[in-house]
Order: sequence, then C-alpha cells, then structure tokens
Amino acid sequence: MPAAPSADDSRGGSGSGVSRDPRHVGRDPTPPRRQWLLPSIFSMMAALVLAAGAVAGVRVLGPPPPPRLELGLPVTLAVAPGPAPTIPLPATGSFDLVSTDQGQLAAVTSTSVLPIGSIAKVMTALTVLQRYPLTGAGPTYTITGQDVDFYDQVVAEDGSSLPVVSGEQFTERQLLLALLLPSANNIADTLAVWVAGSQAAFVTQLNAEAKTLGMTRTVFADASGFSPQTVSTAADLVKLGQAALANPTLAALVAAQSAVMPDGSTIQNLDIDLTTAPGWLGIKTGSTSQAGGCFLFAADHPGPVGGSPEVTVVGAVLGVVTPDGDLDEELGGAMSAAAAAVKAAFDAYRTVELGTLTPPALSGALRSAWGTSARLQATFESGPSSLEFRVGATLRLSATLVTGLVASTVGAGTVVAHVTGRIGGTTVATWKVSATGDLGQPSWQWLLTH
Repeated sequence: MPAAPSADDSRGGSGSGVSRDPRHVGRDPTPPRRQWLLPSIFSMMAALVLAAGAVAGVRVLGPPPPPRLELGLPVTLAVAPGPAPTIPLPATGSFDLVSTDQGQLAAVTSTSVLPIGSIAKVMTALTVLQRYPLTGAGPTYTITGQDVDFYDQVVAEDGSSLPVVSGEQFTERQLLLALLLPSANNIADTLAVWVAGSQAAFVTQLNAEAKTLGMTRTVFADASGFSPQTVSTAADLVKLGQAALANPTLAALVAAQSAVMPDGSTIQNLDIDLTTAPGWLGIKTGSTSQAGGCFLFAADHPGPVGGSPEVTVVGAVLGVVTPDGDLDEELGGAMSAAAAAVKAAFDAYRTVELGTLTPPALSGALRSAWGTSARLQATFESGPSSLEFRVGATLRLSATLVTGLVASTVGAGTVVAHVTGRIGGTTVATWKVSATGDLGQPSWQWLLTH
C-alpha cells in the first residue's frame, strides 16, 4: 500500500515531490533588518560626532562673547565748589551794585534821594557828546571872558577847577577830559553855554536826558553837581553808568588816567582805582560838603562758561560821611567801598585748570562672560587748559560706551567709555574711562560648555 504523504509534502502545494535542503527548513528567505539598520546607526553616530566636533571647534576657536560694562556715573561734577562771597556794604550812605551776569548783587537804601556831587558831570559829558559827537580831537573852542569868570567863581566857592585864559584854545576832547578827570566845575559851565547857549537851557537838556534813561528820581540843578539841589539815587545812577559805558567815546574818556591840556600841563584822573583795581573802567568821583563821598563806578571780568564772554558790574555809592567831615576821607571811603564790592563780586568767579579737576567718581566694572572683571578709572582726556566758572557751578555728565571690544584682548588701560561734562549746553571737558586690568582668557572647558 502506498505510503502517506508527509507534512512537508502537504505544504509543498503542488505535490511535486521535490525534496528541500534541511539547512533552509524554517528560515525566511528575506534579508534580516539588522543587516541594513546597523550601518545607518553607525552613520548617524558618525555624523553626530562630527557635528559635535564642529560645534566644539567653533566654541573653542571662535571669538568669546563681548565684555559687559557696568558703569555707575554721577549725574554732576562740581567744578567750582563753595558759596558766592557776600558783597560788603558801605557803613554809611546808600549803595547799589548790578551785574550783567546776575542782575542786582547788593543794595542799601538804593532809592534814597541824595546830592550826587560831581557824578553829575557824567550826564553833562553824555549830553555834550549827543550835541557834538566826537571824532578825533573834535572841534576847537576858544575860551571867552565869560569862561574866565566861571573859573573865578568856582575858585571863590572852593570848588574843583581848571585854570583858563581868555583866547586859549581847547579841543572838545580836552574840554571833556578836563571835565571828567580833575572834575573841573568851571569847564562844566563852559560846556553848558557852548552846547545850549545858557546854563539854564543846558540844565533842561540834562533833565530831559535823565527821563529818557528812566532816572525817575533824579533832578539836575546845574551842570557840575556842585549844587546840593542836583540829586539822584544810587539805583538811578547805575542807569547813568550803564549809559556811559554804552557810549564808546565816553567809556574811553572816563577810563583815561591822564591827559595833556593846551598849556602843556598834565591832568590826572581822581579815580585812583583805575591804577590799582583789575578790570576797572572808571567812571566818576564826586564829593561836596553836602553830598559827602560819592562814586559811580564800573569794572569788568571774564565771563563764566555758559554765559556772556564778559561780566560787567556797575555800582554807585552816595552819602559816605565821616565824623569830622573830611572830604578826602569821605571820597576815599566811597572808593574803598566800591573796590571791596567789586572784588567780592568777581570772587564769585573762579578760573579752573580743567586738567587738575578730580575726575568723576566711577562705580561698577567691566565683566567677561566667563566671570572675570576689571575695575574702572577716569582720566582727563580733552578740554581747554582753563576756564572761568561761577562759584557753585557743576557739570552735567553723560557717558558714551566704546563698541566692538573683545573681552580676551582687554588689558590695563583699554578705553571702554568716554564721559562728557557740559554746562549750559556747552561741552567743557571729556574723560576717558579705562579698565585697570585684563579679563584673561576663557578656559577650554568653559568654551565647550558655552
């Protein structure tokens, strides 16, 4: 009987009876997955290693991050510390002092109406110059018999005078200098008649000019100021002084220390402060037994940074008296009071050597990304050698940082910022901010991890 088919024969499908190799029994003819998966894994790992190496190379070989500047800067820097000096005041009389920089600086009963003595001659000169503007020496005037009479009268009154002779010729400039320097009363009368035809008409012109200048409490009774009825106030006279300085011709005349007269004699300015006080500009002394010591004065000084190039003070002292009524002492007291006031006014300004200023106080540091740091210091960089400041002045400070710094190349002295000091919109000085040490180099471990 025939044999039964085997299990293999039954799976053969066709019953062909073809025999199979026992080594292939139970194995899938498709290639295993690991045969292609393992090479892919190895390739990915190699790529990751290469990428990691590239990243590490970039970190190790590339530039480190820039340093970080932590700069603490004060808002201001004092350049002329301290309070402004107090203006000393005369012990007697009235006083007013005005500055082109700060307005009224000091005053004592400045609106009290008092006799002004020969200060009146400033208005006389101003009025003459309006009638006869001075060019060169000006026109020539010949002394008359009336002028000789004026001289004789002044001598009899024991007033200040200049001798004249009938027929003598004066230029306008000489007449004005004789009026202002030795304060000749008779020359005031001569000028009054020459300009207006009579003393009364000239006095009318003086009072009209006073109103024009806003001298509301001023009255002129004569051209010389010898009359005690010629009165004004310290505040009004400051206006007259400002008008005198605004007239370049008159400003030059009152500042003259001496002049030569037609007879060859030399006259001297009674204002001795012209030779002793720095920046003194004049203007006019005055003294009578009724007026006491009087002085209209002015001086200038270099202006502070942020202000006008020049500071001018104009002041007036009236009614300085002494117990014994000595006119020389009273005039000397008025002049001393004026000089002391001007000195104090100008002591409110200080010349500062910018290079010697204490640099701005800094806080903070320059820091690297890897944890090192360097302290900061400021040193003077640029600015004028010296400048004039008002006492109490401060600079406003601002900082500009230097860009493009490389932390690993920072060393002692590397400039990391610039500080600018300004006042009133004017740049005064700059300081450079430098590192005091280096930041070193980052470690390779830090570079790999950052």
